[in-house]
Parts: sequence; C-alpha cells; structure tokens
Amino acid sequence: MKNRYTSLLLPALLIGSLPITAQVSFGGHPHGLMKDNGLPVAPLMVMPEVDAEALKAEDAQRELQGVKGPYRFGFNHLVDFDLFNSGVWSTLGNGDRIWRLAIECPGAFSINFEFNDYVVPEGAQVFVYNEAGEVLGSFEEGSNPGHTELGVTQLAGDRITIEYVEPLAVRGQGRLRVGQVTHAYRDIMGLTKGLGDSGSCNNNVICPVGDNWRAQIRAVAMITVGGQGLCTGQLINNCDDDGTPYFITANHCLGGSNTWVFRFNWQSPVCASNSNGPTNQTVSGSTLLASSGGSDVGLLQLNSVPPASYNVYYTGWDKSGAVSPSVTCIHHPSGDIKKISFENNPVSNGNFGGASCWHISAWDDGTTEPGSSGSGLWNNNGLFIGQLYGGEADCSNNVNDYFGRFSVSYPLLATWLGSCGNTHPGYPQTVGMDEVEHPDLFSVLPNPTNGLLNVTIPAAVRNDGKLVVYDALGQVVISNTLNGAERTTIDLDGRTEGIYLVELVNGSYRAVERVVLTR
Repeated sequence: MKNRYTSLLLPALLIGSLPITAQVSFGGHPHGLMKDNGLPVAPLMVMPEVDAEALKAEDAQRELQGVKGPYRFGFNHLVDFDLFNSGVWSTLGNGDRIWRLAIECPGAFSINFEFNDYVVPEGAQVFVYNEAGEVLGSFEEGSNPGHTELGVTQLAGDRITIEYVEPLAVRGQGRLRVGQVTHAYRDIMGLTKGLGDSGSCNNNVICPVGDNWRAQIRAVAMITVGGQGLCTGQLINNCDDDGTPYFITANHCLGGSNTWVFRFNWQSPVCASNSNGPTNQTVSGSTLLASSGGSDVGLLQLNSVPPASYNVYYTGWDKSGAVSPSVTCIHHPSGDIKKISFENNPVSNGNFGGASCWHISAWDDGTTEPGSSGSGLWNNNGLFIGQLYGGEADCSNNVNDYFGRFSVSYPLLATWLGSCGNTHPGYPQTVGMDEVEHPDLFSVLPNPTNGLLNVTIPAAVRNDGKLVVYDALGQVVISNTLNGAERTTIDLDGRTEGIYLVELVNGSYRAVERVVLTR
C-alpha cells in the first residue's frame, strides 16, 4: 500500500497539472438533432438482414475448442459510402456545409463502423447519433492524428446518422469513406435484459475484492477488434516512465489494429448489480509493434495518448519468470463490464496452442470467458506477468486457463519497453490524490465517474466526520455528515463535467480525493 496525500491542494493547481492530449471525441452537438434545423431528411442505406442464430451456433463451436477471443458480437457488412456517392449535402447561411447519411441494420442491438478513409481538416467535425438522440463525437482532425482511418465505437439501436460539418474556409478538403458497418447480433450494450451477460461467478471491479487492485484496473480496456469482435488488453509502462501509450494484448486477437477502438473505465459503479458505466472513454487506432505466437503476445502503441480525464494507469511488470504464489486477472468476459478474478495458489508452467504459458489449474474466485482474451495476469506484487490465451474455464467448469508468459515475450518487446531489471513499477506512481491509497482505505470510486461515487470510510473516522465535495472553483457543492457506515454514496448526476475534490474531515484527520466527472 502507498500513502495517499492528506493535504487539500488548490483546484486550479490540479487542473493546471493535467496534460493536454489528443482524444477520439471532442464534444459538441450535431445540427441534425437541433429543432427546426431546416435540413433535408438524410438518405437511408439499409443493410441486408443477418442470421443471428446461425452466427451464434458458429460461436458456440469455437468456444467448445477453448477459444476465448475475439468474442464475436457482430457481423461486418462491407460497404463503400463516401461524400460523393452517398448522403446529402446542405449549405448553411454562412457558407459552411453539412453532409448527412443514415444507416440501418434491421434488428441490430447496436451499430459500429469504420471510416477507411478519414481526412478531416482543421475546424471540421464529424458526429454520429441514433434515434434516441445519443451522440458520439465530435470527431475532428486530432481524433486519430497522423492516420487516415478511424474506428467508431458502438451506438445503441438499429439506425444511426453520420453528420460531417465542413467550414467554408476548408471547403472541399475533407474525405470520408465508410468501408465497414457492423450489425451487433448480441446485446453487448445491455439494451434488452441489462448488463451481466458474463457468468454470475464474476466480480465487478468496484466490489471490495478489487480494493487492492485499483491502479491495475485503470490500465485495462475492452477492445473492439476488426469491427465485430471483442478482446481485452492493458496499458503497460516502459523503463523511461514517460507515458508512451504502449498496450499489450494477445496475438490471437490481432488484425486491422488501426481501426481498433479501446474503451477504458467501462465498469459498474455499484458492486451488487451490473449497472452501466461510461461508454465514451475511447481511443481509436493503434500501430502494431511486435507479435509472437510463441507466447501469444501482441504489443501495440495507441495512436493517441488517453486524455487525463480517463485517469489511466500503465501497469508495471515482472519479466523474471518467477512463479507467483497467487495471481489476479482483470478482464471483460463475454463483452461485459470489467470484472476481476483470483487464483490463490501458485501458477505452473504450461503449453497451450504451442505457446509457453502460465497454467491456472482452477480459479478460486471469478473466471474468464470469451472476450477475456488478452487480459492481464498480475502476480502477488501487482506486476503484470502474462496475457490470456485460452482454456476451459467458465463459471460451471472453472479449470485450466492459460496465459502467455511475459518472461518469454520480453526479449521481443525490449526494443520498446527498455532494459531496467527484472521488475519495473507502474506509471504514474504518485501523480495525484487518486493515484495512491491511504493506509486506512479512504477511497472514492469509480474514477472517472459519470455521476455516482462509492466512498469507503476508514473505521477510525466513520462517526461525526464530514464528506465535502468542492468543484473546480473551490466552491462547496455537497456536504454530508457521516453516520458510522463503512460505505456511502455521492451523486454528482446533473453537475457540470470536470474535476471535483472529495474531502473527508474528522477532527485532525483530513484526506482528499480528486475525481473526474465525465458523461
């Protein structure tokens, strides 16, 4: 455990310390959702119907073979929709132009797609929205810097509209071409029956069993691979501790990495139920640096550094090959919200699919499933030692999982991760109040949050203390008196996005957590 800061820093200093980085989505509001916008109806392209039951039968056969990823949720339609052969253009009074196109996948639970040509000049914006008014974007020049492809994450429903806004000053400079549309035949967004498609033995990461793994949890992301599949992976630190967005996953998940979408912090804000978390904390695109079937490893570099508001962590690692007396896995089973699993016995050397692996004979708490592929295995010191290849384990038969060994992978990865001994800690180690843990376990989670916060109160200060929440200007927005409970909640729903400070005070005791509110 590391000590948490216990002095209240000025909000302005906290804001000033956040690095400015590129991100997939920059916010804003599309013209097509404004009342009385005067725009014509967007032309509709209807995709062919999909035989969901036949696809699910194929998936079941793959699972019987021990294949844990990618977890297929959708069917890819190959298309060719661009600014010239599809959609409709409109010109505004100031000379700016708007192009709009609607796409329907009959019966789909959600739609995602790929721009296989993506050139957006400075000042131009791309939005995607559904019939419910949910919006992705704006995607801009900096959404995938230096690249001309962009993967766009899932949006609920069976119809979406793409809107491109081009200012007069850059008229004719943009290029957009949709080359692939994915029809989700699985309900990975929990639209019909709620979240929790994975087995009931899985643990939400927000639960108390995850308290010792808060940093590692922030490293893990769900990946949309090839448009139609899901895997898991994690940011990994390098010897320079410089925040280069290296990302490690499984070799068998690889393919078309420049249009992959990486979703961070998708986890339930409550332990007992599978409530939805933010789905818009994404980064699109990556470059493959190294891969090997010998340990089923793939090392990528994300095209954009995750924004400071995502509050990510770059995991530390152990390349010694030492056997750990216990291990932990953090993952997205069956495309579900983030889960955590534990094996309390030593791992052993094993082989799976011709790869050198760590063998988990039986999980003690939790499991893995299709979609968990590429997820990290951490030793008892919280250091990464491998990524999931495959195995038999699920909630009904929780045995025999195999993780490619990091000690075998490392010689291939050293060019990027560096040479600095057998073990290296994660990054950042002490950046802000939310990066480290108070010995009495004061915690405020999830962070970032889309509204609801779960607060754990140290036993010594549960009576007669106060929880005070400050906004970025230092103004008190919430003040609650403690009533002796170990855990309580704070609801920031309806408040402005940004940074808040949660202060716990009881006599001479003071501890502060910085949290990021995002939608």
